[in-house]
Amino acid sequence: HILPTTSKCRPPTMRRGNQTLPSSSRTGGGALQKPFIGTATWAILLVFSSLISFYAGVWTALAVAPSSLNECPDCRRSCLDAAEFGGGELGHSLEIITGRKIRKALETQCNAYESKKDSSHRFPDSVSHFANGLARVGHKELFDQYDFGVPMSDRAHKQDALILYDSQSSLPSDKNVAAQLNGEIPRLSAEDATENCDVMNAMFIENPARARSRQCLAIVGGQYQSYHIQRWMRLNSEEKPDANKPLQLVGRWRRNDGNDEFLYPKQRAIDMHQELLLTYLNHLKSTKQNLSEILKNIAINNTVIVVTANMGQSELLMNLICSSRRRGLDTKNLLVFPTDVHTKELAESLGLTTFYDDHLMRFIPKEESARYGDRTFALIMIAKVVCVQLVNELGYDLLFTDIDVVFYRDPMEYFRNPTLGNFDVYFQDDGSRQERYAPYSANSGFYFIRSNERSKILFRSMMYSGDIIIACRSHQQVLIALLEEYNSLFGLTVKVLSREEDDFPGGYHYHMRKDIVKKMVNGEIKPYIFHMSWTLNKVNKLEYMKQMGMWFVKEQCIGKQVDEIFAGEVDTTDNTETCCSAEPIIQCFYRDKPSVVPCRDAPAKDSNGQSFW
Repeated sequence: HILPTTSKCRPPTMRRGNQTLPSSSRTGGGALQKPFIGTATWAILLVFSSLISFYAGVWTALAVAPSSLNECPDCRRSCLDAAEFGGGELGHSLEIITGRKIRKALETQCNAYESKKDSSHRFPDSVSHFANGLARVGHKELFDQYDFGVPMSDRAHKQDALILYDSQSSLPSDKNVAAQLNGEIPRLSAEDATENCDVMNAMFIENPARARSRQCLAIVGGQYQSYHIQRWMRLNSEEKPDANKPLQLVGRWRRNDGNDEFLYPKQRAIDMHQELLLTYLNHLKSTKQNLSEILKNIAINNTVIVVTANMGQSELLMNLICSSRRRGLDTKNLLVFPTDVHTKELAESLGLTTFYDDHLMRFIPKEESARYGDRTFALIMIAKVVCVQLVNELGYDLLFTDIDVVFYRDPMEYFRNPTLGNFDVYFQDDGSRQERYAPYSANSGFYFIRSNERSKILFRSMMYSGDIIIACRSHQQVLIALLEEYNSLFGLTVKVLSREEDDFPGGYHYHMRKDIVKKMVNGEIKPYIFHMSWTLNKVNKLEYMKQMGMWFVKEQCIGKQVDEIFAGEVDTTDNTETCCSAEPIIQCFYRDKPSVVPCRDAPAKDSNGQSFW
């Protein structure tokens, strides 16, 4: 507002005691000093400041006024009066409009501030040499996009995987969802999340004892690159978990309860392996020459089926052949590596091709193993390695199968399918998720191998690991360790046929997934094979196979040598009908185990076992 210059606007005065002195009064016998700014100057400044305030208000009003005011001079005058003096309805409206303008300006500034704050990096500069952003990708979607070969978790559809970006250039192209932003970690498709990744290192982790073990993951950037994980645990002097002890380095086969499943070979195992290896190497040239001639005659599309057996398992070998021929499957390219002469004669009496080398097999016991993992079992595992390594080394693709397997369809139709992919090795999923079988849980009793330089190194290494196989009494965990090592070292491609599928069921499904077994019994699915693994001994295998209608060997042939079965009258071409039943031999043993017929009156195998039917 303009303040009128009236008589009330007087020059400043000064007071001395109770006496008012004009500004021009003098003190101390002299005139008072003249003020720096005189009365007239004050008046001029006051007028100019008032004018400036007035015109600023008018300008503000014009800036916020509707354009229609320009077409209405009287309205314009009213608006100017409202801007100058305020009050009234129009003045109130102007206050609202001005408030909105101010609020909008503030929101713009606040948003700019928040945007600046949100664009800050999730990680500090101290880790920017390996961490510049994070993204989430659906676990299952990532496995669908990239077939890592390991069996996928059965919880994958509910989980996300994390992708860590080590540079700004590796981040997704869409910067609005780029993973370097603070706040919630963005969830992207597998394709978008990896679009700028020239290299992707995949790591698979799990805490099998989550309820009892607190697990951490240390990622150390800026180090010489490693493709292995160091495992550290808190153990006491008795090698048992102890939260009060410092972390110490342990092997990756060390379980969370402290038990180490890696068994160091004792001298006896070392000596046995060295003698076997020496024999193998001394006779390798002639062995390969003799075997090569046989393989040329039986291979189909450069592929053979390989089995090995001793006399103690002869009835299982017969059942494999009887059940296959019962379903019209060709066994022409099946090669048996018998570990003794009696098994050789029995296999040939069934019209099978054999390769027997006494030098190599004289270390293998003729009797069956009493139980899984005993010394006889371990030595039979050596025989499995030898026969596979020789065929693979000679350049043939092969399907290795244990003899406790039953074929329902020709599995070669599956492995020769051009849409399958081109992995070096394919394994049945064992189903077990023990730490010693991580990360593949590959079943060493049913697998397909393409012969190439990578697979040849794998099985040569298996031959040279015989002392560990004997010590651990299983070649499965040694094989899986080498699969993981060579997958990382030189890109051996490994594919495990997931236990969640129904093409290659086995012992896991028999005991743990009875829903899939019921579908088999009801004819809803027809798998390629069934592998009766997860059994303690041969007695259990035969009982379960008879319950499931998988047994085709007549009683008079079980455990018998050729001369006992045929009384000296042996047809050297094929005596299948003598020992093979035309229909499955079905017998109930346990009501709580899967069976093709109801076995409700049989006893339970497991405590509190409920009837399968």
